[in-house]
Amino acid sequence: MTNREAIGYMLLACKELNLDKEATKKLFGAMYWQFDLKTEDEAEELGHEWYHSLDE
Repeated sequence: MTNREAIGYMLLACKELNLDKEATKKLFGAMYWQFDLKTEDEAEELGHEWYHSLDE
């Protein structure tokens, strides 16, 4: 999947959740920043690790 395709999914999720433009812009920027910082494997591992830690 390309970064642009991933952003497309993110934008559709923002639309589904009725996020306002400011929140969507913040998420958009944060995602592009993470694309530069993390490999796909790191993003998968660290993202899911963080998500599951929310239940602790």
